[in-house]
Amino acid sequence: MERIPDDPVARQEWLEAWANEQERHVDTKPLPRAQRLRMQARGTRHGLALKAWWYADQFLDRGLGTRGIATEPEHEVPDRVAYVPSAWHVLPRALHYLGAGEHDTFIDFGCGKGRIVHQAARRPFRRVIGVEISPLLGDAARAVVAAGRKRHRCRDVEIVVGDATRFEVPDDLTIAYLYDPFRGEILDAVLQNIIASVDRRPRPVRIIYVHPVEAGRVLGTGRFRLLTEQRGGLRDRRTGRAAIFESR
Repeated sequence: MERIPDDPVARQEWLEAWANEQERHVDTKPLPRAQRLRMQARGTRHGLALKAWWYADQFLDRGLGTRGIATEPEHEVPDRVAYVPSAWHVLPRALHYLGAGEHDTFIDFGCGKGRIVHQAARRPFRRVIGVEISPLLGDAARAVVAAGRKRHRCRDVEIVVGDATRFEVPDDLTIAYLYDPFRGEILDAVLQNIIASVDRRPRPVRIIYVHPVEAGRVLGTGRFRLLTEQRGGLRDRRTGRAAIFESR
């Protein structure tokens, strides 16, 4: 292959000539009509589904402001993941599967702007806690809790701003929620904190792990078993899937 010119103008001309040459080598024979129609139908259904999801997300988020992606300085370190809100359908389906109720204490590790905390608080949980390292996102989560308080059935809702690795897991925790908020050593530390709480007060603790890219670390503790991997019911285009674990 000949050398690409260093001069910007000559380089642009070379690239255009190379692109034209590649086009001549591409088979431009049109696809069969039946195949074109099938592809168009799939694209139309996909586009309509995305549009419906976008409008539903906008409608459900009205007055809360939990949409969008946010990256704070606290997240720009290894093993921490930027904030992306969970899809609205994931938590209700997981809680329905678990049969969660008024005797459960729910904690969202890496709660971000508080969407999941708000959703959980609308159920008659004993307590709902959100843990978030970013003060900015923590303030947003507190605003969401305040805005939705009239719709909350749980009256004990708290946002804790701080490092999840240093958060002392309360001994009444029964359901933990993780939407891939951190990985590696941070995830290991949080899991050990949950295990320490279980050791202090033996009880079943379930973990809803959405987009479980490091599920092996959960199983690797030897203290959790996989209840189910919801590839269909909890599947989402962005989250991938949710795995549910239980302590043992």
